Amino acid sequence: MSAETMDVPRQVATPAAVVPANRCGPAGRPWRRAMLRAALVPLAVLLPLVTLAPTADHRFNVYWHGGDFRAHPLRQLAEPFRTVPMYLEFGNFRPLGRLLERGVDVATYLLMEVLQLPANIALRVVSMLAAMVLTAAAMLLVESVTARGRLWRTPPSACAMLVPYGVGAALVAAGGTSTTVLFGGLYFLSAALVLGVAAVCCRAVSADGAPLRAVPAVAAVLSGSALAAFNEIAYLALPLATVAVVARGRLVLGLDPRALLGNRATHLVGLLWLGFLPVFVPVRWLIARACGAGDCYGGSDVVLGPDLGHAWVHRMVAWLPPVQWQEATRGTHGFWAGGLLPVLALLVLVLLAAGTAADLRRLPDTDRRAALAVAVGAGTVLVLGTALAAAAADNQAAASAGRWGLGWRDSGLAAAAGASALLGLVLALARWRHTPAALLTLLVLVAAASAAANGRYAVNTADRQSSVLNNAIAHEVAVFDRTPAGNARRCALKTEFRALYPDSPYSRFARAELPGTTTPTERLEVTIDMATRQLYGRRFCAPDQP
Repeated sequence: MSAETMDVPRQVATPAAVVPANRCGPAGRPWRRAMLRAALVPLAVLLPLVTLAPTADHRFNVYWHGGDFRAHPLRQLAEPFRTVPMYLEFGNFRPLGRLLERGVDVATYLLMEVLQLPANIALRVVSMLAAMVLTAAAMLLVESVTARGRLWRTPPSACAMLVPYGVGAALVAAGGTSTTVLFGGLYFLSAALVLGVAAVCCRAVSADGAPLRAVPAVAAVLSGSALAAFNEIAYLALPLATVAVVARGRLVLGLDPRALLGNRATHLVGLLWLGFLPVFVPVRWLIARACGAGDCYGGSDVVLGPDLGHAWVHRMVAWLPPVQWQEATRGTHGFWAGGLLPVLALLVLVLLAAGTAADLRRLPDTDRRAALAVAVGAGTVLVLGTALAAAAADNQAAASAGRWGLGWRDSGLAAAAGASALLGLVLALARWRHTPAALLTLLVLVAAASAAANGRYAVNTADRQSSVLNNAIAHEVAVFDRTPAGNARRCALKTEFRALYPDSPYSRFARAELPGTTTPTERLEVTIDMATRQLYGRRFCAPDQP
């Protein structure tokens, strides 16, 4: 019987526990089903947010980065590196992260250009795609830690099968700073990068201890330097990789310390650190100097004040769906907001869960040692990621104000890490053979409630004057009316924007980013003109047009 027609058990200790070949079929089939669920579960939970209005920098950056890239692609590719000295002066260093951010905005712009989707809908589509990537990365990391054989040659474990539901349930619109609402494409993909690096390192664990060859070694050092030049979320990739490799080697494969120290994966992690630290240390020193005067970019600043511990407690539980629900539904009563999208989400989740339940009866369980390794690795990145978020002044202020569950840029990574850690811990401690099925049922109900909470958040924010205005601007850019009436509508929208944000703060950081602008209104005028001139050869609003 060939290896392709039988399931190889990965966590059993005796031959008696081998799963019969005819119970599961080729390993590729359950993997295809698992990847499909990793895409559809977050889609179902996030679907109620599809018309959410752009906020904060999204009101400008899609038009700015998209229009400028289409007109000057080489300049846009070089811009994140050319502006490194300027950003360092403001206490910020993310050249590769900014390159990804611009790429996300360009993808949104292209959807708007090709399909005539308004920027608000295109933003949500890109964010949903990024959430799918994050969910798949979380599932692959769990399997990379626990799988004893080759990754795609054996079916996924029960723990990996449950991960999409756990991650999807935590994708809640917990306030305007949550990655589910703001910068989802950027920070979901950044979190996926963190998990992906750890997964690659885990799969490098081998018993032969052969060192890396010259070319992969140089690539590893350069990759470590790239992580240091990405963004603050990417900093967590190496601590996670280090702990995950140790957990896989000791708990799953039973390697002794000497074998683990001489292992190929350990060499890989060491080389990543070797490339990371020479960039990270001087950059953080420069940022500390820039932030010493208290006038730097708050998202990069580290505040080691008395509120740090309190904020850490807040961030440690902020990813839990029930805690996020209260933030998503703040100022309202209950979850239900009407409409068909939450109902559709529930139906999709139930259908997906029915197939998952059938797979759980056929696929191998995750043994306790492997589940514990997942809990240790994912729990480590949860602890470190929330500590990083707690060091931000905004999160310390939110904790002091009692804003439990408020989302931030760590929300995507915390959702993936927290869900994986909790699943691993429960499966490691459980003694009931129906535990995976019970967890599946619970996670489907929680995910459906999260979809309903997202629907409530979308309804709560849809009637705000800012939401109506920003969505109307997005529609006018996507479907450009060249008639005098269309021009009059667009000029009226620009006037309304100026009236809505007359005294909004505009930092020196924002002035330096887009020279020549001194107010949010000027920033809007410049950026939307970039888009409409590139798309239609016309200004967004031409006051002299009859």
